[in-house]
Amino acid sequence: MDYLRPMNNSTINLDNSIFKNTFRLRDTYGGNSVYRHKKENHIIRLISFDKLKEKGNFRLKDPGSAITHLIAMIIAIIAMPAMVYQASTTNNIVNVISVTVFMLSMIALYAASTTYHSYDISASANKILKKLDHSMIPVLIAGSYTPICLVALHNTVGYVMLSIVWGLALVAIAFKLLWVTCPKWVSSVIYLIMGWTCVMAFPQILAAVPLTGFIWLFAGGVMYSVGAIIYALKPVKFDMAHPNFGSHEIFHLFVMAGSLCHYIMIFTYVATM
Repeated sequence: MDYLRPMNNSTINLDNSIFKNTFRLRDTYGGNSVYRHKKENHIIRLISFDKLKEKGNFRLKDPGSAITHLIAMIIAIIAMPAMVYQASTTNNIVNVISVTVFMLSMIALYAASTTYHSYDISASANKILKKLDHSMIPVLIAGSYTPICLVALHNTVGYVMLSIVWGLALVAIAFKLLWVTCPKWVSSVIYLIMGWTCVMAFPQILAAVPLTGFIWLFAGGVMYSVGAIIYALKPVKFDMAHPNFGSHEIFHLFVMAGSLCHYIMIFTYVATM
């Protein structure tokens, strides 16, 4: 890894030969302004002495990503009491516990994502936060399955599917803790497999909930899937043209849309079953 330390925060001329064939990395470990060479496997990290002096001044590491999921976290926290109350009207503890697991998994994901994208502490600390962030994705997927399997299905198919999904979640978490820097497409494939495990129970789900509820469930899956594809592709040219709100932020928006669809489905059609 090559380091260049300019003496001030002046704009770097990217026409300089050292920056040719490079693009800025926005998801990094402890970097300030970081560029990766397009063809060769090396990184140029720009660290300003003035910025080092300002170490005590807080700045969001990835403003767009941090703000989008901060908003989602706040909305999820506000929406949780309504969901739990809706389930409590059935006087069934399984309903209450199921939707609580769903909402807590959602809050945990958005909290972990917000934290990771907000703080740029050190290489080791950022790596820990990234592991936490990525580990919460399978938790949300499994958490979303919980009320559908335990309340809507409430049968052997539901119990087996829930066991499979939570088992996959544990495997995915262990995988991420061991190899958080794996290729993005690998992560997306894991999440897509988990998310669409419910295909095997589509007939039972259609029989258990109204068609509108199934459509909301399916729409949420589509939103998550589109986000996963964008995350895997991470188009470089688009990100270069939109440095402040690129493909990762769009991925965040699709995740939020998926969460909203599943919240509506579970609140309206599952919590009170």
